[in-house]
Order: sequence, then C-alpha cells, then structure tokens
Amino acid sequence: MKAFEIAAIALVVFALDVPVGWHMVIAQVQATTDKTSLSAGPVAIVSEAKPTPNDIAGDSLTLEGFMKHEGFDVVKLRRQNLGNQKPHRDNPKHLIIDVGVNRVSASLMVDTGTPTTNIARASLEKFGVVEQKTSDRITSPLGSASNNFFGIATLATLAVGNCVITNVPILIDVIPFLDGVLGSEEMRKVGAVLDCAHAAVYVLPQGPSGEASHKLATMLQRNGFTQVPMRLTSDHRLEVSCSIDGIASTIIVDTGSAATCVNKNIGIKAGVMMKHTRKALTGSGETSAPMLIGRVKQFAIGDFEIRDADVGFIDLNKSDQPFVSLLGIGELISNSAIIDLGSLSMYLRHRR
Repeated sequence: MKAFEIAAIALVVFALDVPVGWHMVIAQVQATTDKTSLSAGPVAIVSEAKPTPNDIAGDSLTLEGFMKHEGFDVVKLRRQNLGNQKPHRDNPKHLIIDVGVNRVSASLMVDTGTPTTNIARASLEKFGVVEQKTSDRITSPLGSASNNFFGIATLATLAVGNCVITNVPILIDVIPFLDGVLGSEEMRKVGAVLDCAHAAVYVLPQGPSGEASHKLATMLQRNGFTQVPMRLTSDHRLEVSCSIDGIASTIIVDTGSAATCVNKNIGIKAGVMMKHTRKALTGSGETSAPMLIGRVKQFAIGDFEIRDADVGFIDLNKSDQPFVSLLGIGELISNSAIIDLGSLSMYLRHRR
C-alpha cells in the first residue's frame, strides 16, 4: 500500500515588482507508509547542570531557560530578506534555519504553512539526492496550473538542532534564494516550539512531550499570553478560527507568508472599506491577484483580539478556487507568537 502526503505551491507577494515573501501551498506527493523514525543521532551533550524545579521562578523565567530545563535544544534562526526584497522596517523578514541535509549544511525557510519539506531542484546535487519525476503539476490557488512539475525523493537524514529525522519524504521544486523549505510535519515530529518574535525554535529528540506542553501553556498564560488552539486541516495544514469584524472564518498559520491575506468576500460581508494598492499576490504559473488593504476594527484570532488592524484582501472573482486565508509572519512577530507544533497550540500577546 502507498499513502499520499501533502505539500506545496509557491505564492509570492510583490510590491512594485519587488518580492517580499515566498509561500508554499498545496500539491500531492507520494510517500511510503513506513513511519519516519527519529534517531538521537549526534545529540549534543550539555555539561552544565540543569536547574532543579525549585529554581524555576515562574513568571521571571525566560522562555529559553524554561525550554532548556525541559530538555529542549535551542536553535537560533536568522532573519533574512529574500532576493531583491528591499530592507525596510515595515517588511517582515523570513525566518531561516541552518540544518543538515544528508550530513551537508543547508539553509531552509521555516514555513508552518507547508506540510511537507521541500528541497530546491538546484540544490539536489550537493545533497546527493536523486529526483523522481512525477506528473503532478505545480498548480496555483489563484486559478491555473503551470507547466512545471513536482519531483519527489527521500532524504536519508534531516538534522534539526540535536534531532535527526531519517527517511524523510520530500517534494522537489524550483525554489529561489534558499536550499528549500522546512515543513510543519517535520517540525511536529521533533516537538518544535517556534518563538517568532525572538527568532528561535526549540526541539526535543524524543518528539512532542505532553507534560512539557502543559507546563509551557501554564507559564505563558501567567505571562499574559492568550492560547489559541490549532487544528490540522484535511491537507495537514495548521488552521485556527478567526473573525473579521464579527464575520467568522478560518485562517492558516503561515510563517512562510510575508503578508496576512484574507478572501475579499469576507471583507465585503464584514462591511470593511477596502482600497486598491500597488501590490499583487503572485502564484506559480505566473498567475496573480490584486491585493487590497482594509482597516479592520476587530481582527480576532481565536480569543485573541487585534484592534484597528490593516489586513490584506485578495480578489479571486475570476477563479473557481477559494483563496485560503493566511496569517503571515509580520502579524505573528508583531503579536509575539509562540507556536507549539507538538501540542497544536499557538500563544499570542500584545506588545508591551
């Protein structure tokens, strides 16, 4: 028996023809039903003594100190503009992680919006990966298919911090500027906790820990964070409930998207005044859709409320496909998002 795993298409936000984001969406990849195994591999040995539970001061404890106490390894991330993206304080940078692919160093974008890890076709040779061609077209959520096709392969090893995942099924695509994209399925396998505001991810060699997640939830809520439950969609993406001025909807938690974008129809139902911009959301196959901006009085993500938010809206009147709303990296950083992929929980807090 064969099973099918879900992964990706690319969306890029352009402003005046300047790319400010890269987002992987959905396509189909074939993978065996064998479970991907976790191996302790070359686990780092920490010589310093761990603090005892009595040393933990609750609210005064830093997240990094807490996670280390619970046995997590901390992996610092880099913030990076991609391609010719112009550095600007209003342009959120993408989160980049240095990993090991088949024991070779690689730079991947941390993308919670993509289930399956993707590797750039241009990087296959240095990783010793052989591509298997498929008939799966790279289709765009903006309404058409491109003439490009996905490839598939399996990585012998993928090392994230002190965690090593073996036999990792991947998609192969044309991905500019980077070696690929780290998908949410691999992050979930290592119990990843992603701190968007401080550019760090915490991983656990033995995988998700219910006890650690419970302690984390307690600590964060004591520090003023609001817990927002996430759920997996049918295509294995991380989804949360949201509302735009009282109109209920859902949105994908997507660190790979530079922009937070919502379907224009939701804005119309909510009575949001939207104006045209010089920005367009561009998908694979050279498809694109204009982006509008609207001031939303109340943007709710679960029980977390953002007042007077500027939200992007996408018009897909000519497409027979609904546009999936995306909660992008800029909104996640500005609201101090901490994403516990192991327990499917996100924590948000207004800046102090």
